[in-house]
Amino acid sequence: MTNASDQKEFIFFDESGDPGPAGDPIYIVVALHMAEAVLNHVRYCDAAFRYHSQITKEYKDQNWARNIGQAGIRLLTAMADFTDAGQVTGTLHWLMKASYKRNGGPYLQPGETRKFRHFQIRLLLEHHRTRRPWSARLDLVLDRWDPSTSARRDLEDYLRANFALTPQIETVTFVDSLYADLIQIADLYTRVARLTIDGSATAEHSALAGRLFVAREITRGLY
Repeated sequence: MTNASDQKEFIFFDESGDPGPAGDPIYIVVALHMAEAVLNHVRYCDAAFRYHSQITKEYKDQNWARNIGQAGIRLLTAMADFTDAGQVTGTLHWLMKASYKRNGGPYLQPGETRKFRHFQIRLLLEHHRTRRPWSARLDLVLDRWDPSTSARRDLEDYLRANFALTPQIETVTFVDSLYADLIQIADLYTRVARLTIDGSATAEHSALAGRLFVAREITRGLY
């Protein structure tokens, strides 16, 4: 029998908005954490949803994705049920670039995109760890924004140099969301969050967000 401490764990990470000074004024990051056994059940539910909804493309390409219509609510309600059961943990950070920069938030100058993104991943993981510690067998899975080997190595080195993140993350994996449904689901989390942040969420959206994740606004840097 496999000991619980030996079980593989996964954090699926996604971002919404541009990690630079221009573009979208809102930046959102989310961590979606589950053990391997739970991942198997989530994939089963996801496959059933795709089959019964006749969805073959990425979720972000569906008409209901932008404003999280009823199909998206059905899928995210299933994820919220896993969260209510203590099997999935979602932690989300968001910031308004203008106020973040005004308050001295770092790495929001031209040419600092990688530093900014790494810093936001760090803050998110530090917060998430207080909510759900992880074992030494953690795989951090991220949407592949940069195909270069140096991007992955830079992030690995940056996170492993942070002593607040223990045990160290065993593996950092970059994937294409085209074939990674859990990244696509994490993207839907950020879309629900965006609706609540910009004031366009319905009562149903707001209730769902409250079940799916704990959200925190990042207003400045560390100090």
